[in-house]
Amino acid sequence: MQSEIKQCQNCKQDFTIEPEDFNFYEKINVPAPTWCPECRMVRRMLFRNERSLYKQNCGLCGKSAISMYDPEKNYMVYCLDCYNSDKWDPKDCGVDYDFSKSFFSQLEDLYKKIPRKVLYQDFAINSEYTNQIVYIKNSYLCFGGHHYEDCAYCAQNFFLKNCLDVDFSSKSEFCFDSFHLRNCFRIRFGYYSEDCMDSWFIYDCRNCSNCVGCTNLRNKSYCIFNEQYEKGEYENKLKELNLSNPDNLEQVNKTFWQHSLNYPRKYANIKNITNSTGDDMEQVRNCRHSFSVTEDENVNYSFFVPTGGKDCFDIDHVGLGTTETYELHSGFGDNRVFFSNRVYFSHSVEYSDDCYNCENLFACAGLRKKQYCIFNKEYSKEEYIELVSKIKKQMDEMPYVDSKGRIYKYGEFFPIDIMPFAYNDSVIHEYFPLTKEEILNKGYKYKEPEIKNYKPTMLAHQLPGIEKADENVLKEIIQCEHMGHCNDKCTIAFRIIQNELNICKMLGVPLPRLCPNCRHMERMKLLNPPKLYHRECMCDKTGHMHNGKCTIEFETPYSTKRPEIIYCEKCYQQEVY
Repeated sequence: MQSEIKQCQNCKQDFTIEPEDFNFYEKINVPAPTWCPECRMVRRMLFRNERSLYKQNCGLCGKSAISMYDPEKNYMVYCLDCYNSDKWDPKDCGVDYDFSKSFFSQLEDLYKKIPRKVLYQDFAINSEYTNQIVYIKNSYLCFGGHHYEDCAYCAQNFFLKNCLDVDFSSKSEFCFDSFHLRNCFRIRFGYYSEDCMDSWFIYDCRNCSNCVGCTNLRNKSYCIFNEQYEKGEYENKLKELNLSNPDNLEQVNKTFWQHSLNYPRKYANIKNITNSTGDDMEQVRNCRHSFSVTEDENVNYSFFVPTGGKDCFDIDHVGLGTTETYELHSGFGDNRVFFSNRVYFSHSVEYSDDCYNCENLFACAGLRKKQYCIFNKEYSKEEYIELVSKIKKQMDEMPYVDSKGRIYKYGEFFPIDIMPFAYNDSVIHEYFPLTKEEILNKGYKYKEPEIKNYKPTMLAHQLPGIEKADENVLKEIIQCEHMGHCNDKCTIAFRIIQNELNICKMLGVPLPRLCPNCRHMERMKLLNPPKLYHRECMCDKTGHMHNGKCTIEFETPYSTKRPEIIYCEKCYQQEVY
């Protein structure tokens, strides 16, 4: 079978379906996609709201709860206690399929009727304002990942303690305003670094300590902007820098990023990969166009698959041995789950949402330990197989057409029209931020920002120095420096919490001047996008096993418009190791 070039239904750009893609679609008996990989990822991620939180009353007990659902959307939501109780049965919402209506219009009706959990958090202790998270204790405004303790303003991490404003990191403690750290301790403003401690502003460093403003270092201590110092001299220089002063810190920050451009970067953040393309990959084999994947095999066009997926296409936030799965957002331990959201430890499930330990479901929601169900109604095995076949045929004969004329037959993920979250409420806005006009022009939903009536008691520049800050600052309502004049879901004002004050004092960093959302988006702007460009190595140095300029080509998240020096892996290793 040969590759085919198709035009994306959504963005109208051409994309290629490779022979191995066709083999997979044939294996699982689904049609080839009509949307390009990037638009498919965007569509799935519209199902994931992490940090847009609302107040909403539980539909069962009536108590007020923190919810990720906008009350204006009129979804039935239950607080965590009620949702996890035996006071309701999702099968009570089961309905017969109506062949006179389109499949997706009926699915939308079911999803509006089935109760939804206000937040996705499990095994949470004293961590009310957290979402999409498991095993968390004494933490605040943390989103995604698992095993947090005494953290705040973090996202997509594993095994973190006493960290503030840290994203995509693991097994680290007392770190601040960083991303992609591993096994780090007391790092402030660290990026893509491992096994480091007691440092400020480091990029791609390994096994380093007591460094400031350094890039690409290995096994070093007492360095400032990659220059080696004696211990005493380093300590004196560090005092002179006085990084607890906000103005000094900002100046060093600017110098650091400019200085880092003098050093080559590897074309992608990869380790121990075979026949794979993407970024943030480790111990993967035969994975194409995938990002933030670990210990996976043949996982393609996917994002954030950290624990052993195999033979899957178009999945994100999925792991724990998921196999032969296609177009799934969020799931663990699944097999042959297609076109679904939040399905866990299940087999042979399609077009379903928030189902656990199930098998042979089609268009269901909220079920636990069920089988042979369609629209939450149970059938015999023979009835189920016959009815599913008829529904799939009807989906092709009576497709759903959305407001932009996009056609949804069997084999398409959920239409944007029936998804519960607006583009700027969902996590995709963090990776591909758009203006209101761009969101609406692309046919996505837009949520108008809520009017904030906060009355700040202190401007950001009036915050005391960290040495003088005491618990009185916890009473202040601080005005964010962006003041809402940004595209970052600025909250206009914010407070300092006790643990934040404690950690800032311990690390000697200034109190923040931006609200948590703006701080998070500032970090996201530094993160490589989940997007690839075809480029050639920029190395022209002698002694790197090539004559003249290196001609090795690769796929990289660094576009040609960016200023970084990008090397292939061999040339990079010659420079760094």
